Amino acid sequence: MPTMTHAHRIVAAGLLALATGALSGCENLREDLLAVDDPDIITPTTINSPEAADALRVGALARFRGATAGGESAWLLGGLLVDEWKSSDTFLQRNETDQRNVQESNGNVQGMLRELYRVRTNAREAIEALRQYKPNPPAGIGQMYFIMAFAEMQLAESFCNGAPLSEVVNGVPQYGPPLTNAQVFNIALAHYDSALALSTGTDTLAVSVNRAASVGKARTLINLGRFNDAAAAVANVPTNFQWRVTFSLNAGSNGIWNLNTNQKRWTVGDSFDVGGIINNALPFASARDPRVPVTGTSTGTSPAGKGFDTSTNFVFTTLWGRTDPTPIVSGLDARLIEAEVRLRQGDIPGMMSILNALRGAPQNLGVLNTPVMPPLATPASNDAAIDLYFREKAFWTFSRGQRLGDLRRLVRQYGRNQNQVFPTGQFFKGGTYGSDVNFPVTVDEQNNPQFTGCIDRNA
Repeated sequence: MPTMTHAHRIVAAGLLALATGALSGCENLREDLLAVDDPDIITPTTINSPEAADALRVGALARFRGATAGGESAWLLGGLLVDEWKSSDTFLQRNETDQRNVQESNGNVQGMLRELYRVRTNAREAIEALRQYKPNPPAGIGQMYFIMAFAEMQLAESFCNGAPLSEVVNGVPQYGPPLTNAQVFNIALAHYDSALALSTGTDTLAVSVNRAASVGKARTLINLGRFNDAAAAVANVPTNFQWRVTFSLNAGSNGIWNLNTNQKRWTVGDSFDVGGIINNALPFASARDPRVPVTGTSTGTSPAGKGFDTSTNFVFTTLWGRTDPTPIVSGLDARLIEAEVRLRQGDIPGMMSILNALRGAPQNLGVLNTPVMPPLATPASNDAAIDLYFREKAFWTFSRGQRLGDLRRLVRQYGRNQNQVFPTGQFFKGGTYGSDVNFPVTVDEQNNPQFTGCIDRNA
């Protein structure tokens, strides 16, 4: 019997999100979770019902929102470890992450890891309840497998080799052993397959879950080096599909907007700052690329002023406002996966055809519709094609939790040295950049008797 936690007692109305997509042309597909009947406060005496089971589902989705675009998640902290963001904060935990020197006691990383684990636990509780009390439509269960798989995939993309996956059975922890990233990716892959198997219908929910799981599965296959399988997984996902989390004044603000525009603790990253050139970093703040619209400058007198620390030039993105929805997965991601498969096959013209098709038509990034951009010239070498592809992808997917995994893959799959990929050189707040290419599993996991630390910190 699932045990109700405080998070599960949240009233369903006003909680969370839309899962959106596209059936044909520009028609948007929506799964509006706000339409769930309000079960009021759920207690252990009222859990034996379809309404309570569905409240568990909505509660798990609320947790998932916080683990992605709704809080200080792997999306933001991963972007801080690489080049998407810089710390304009006074907190040591954010500064050391920006410097690529993350300690096991880092409280922000602890919270990020805990949220990913909680998504898995909450989704599993919801699956058990839905199977017993609300098995139809099966895509509701599939949706829970999707968010579970996504959390596992994000965990493997973000953390060292050695993160355990534990379970809670009847309120009792069942500790898991340290797992390699590849093992966690394969567990995520199995859960994506479960989501797909449960979402074969033609109703709105089923189509949305099926397409979202297809994109997530393909991303996991890319991480495992199974490129042709990844292309096959997304072949039927339309480019204008989006599975989004939404925000409201009552249910919570967009976390990216909150930490950047609102609190000024994060500033958009750049390829240079007051410390000089940042080797390997992309100029997100200074490129004036329409996919990452910004206000402010990294040097000189920034029109946006200073950040929270009162010393760092502040740059904020207008990509998302306080209540703007954010895509978790999209058809745009599907096309980028197909472009990388062409790259891996040595088909550079084919890769360029996909990339230039995306640039040649307006693309929706959640709220913003990009303008038509000029086509890119075909690179003259394979190395130049790799550089171009990952640059294009970085601007298309800015701050959506993909950049850290991509830089790790440049080391792991493309044979590049980490000093050719991750930010290096003088760190603008003193000292030099460290050598971290992922996050350590934090100290609270030492309660797990099977865990003794990361297996390794390799990409």
